Amino acid sequence: RGLVRGGRDMHKWITVLTALALALGLAPLAAAQDEEAVKAVAHSWVEAWNAGDMDALGALYADDSNYTSFFGETLEGREAIQGAFTEMGTTVYKGSKLSIDIFSVSFPKPDVAVLDNSWKLTNVPEGGPDLPTEGQATVVVARTGDAWEIVSHLNRVPQNPMAP
Repeated sequence: RGLVRGGRDMHKWITVLTALALALGLAPLAAAQDEEAVKAVAHSWVEAWNAGDMDALGALYADDSNYTSFFGETLEGREAIQGAFTEMGTTVYKGSKLSIDIFSVSFPKPDVAVLDNSWKLTNVPEGGPDLPTEGQATVVVARTGDAWEIVSHLNRVPQNPMAP
């Protein structure tokens, strides 16, 4: 009787330990998939900008997202953000091409990611205002259901402290 009970207890422990091992083994895989999904949001942003598809660009933002430009102007909500990028993409930056270099993705919470990148615009129309063509961005992306959306986007142009 003791052996039978011990056998059942042993089976339970093996089941629990197997489940735990599987969970721990899958965690790094899930984290890698999440990182790739967050990077895909950034690459989709670039593709939308380069195609002049501001509807696709706007769709990457959450309804209640915010964007702060390199001038310090803050916009609230997907519609305002999309409107600003539509204006820039059809006037002063019309036809420009964007490239980015993602240098950091971190997860302060499992469903929240912070992505840092540098960006560069080329093919900027001549004769327009003297606007930045290089800078950095910090983008906060949150998972909503199965998708990741931009909830905050801070664009900045680092100042050279050694400049006169």
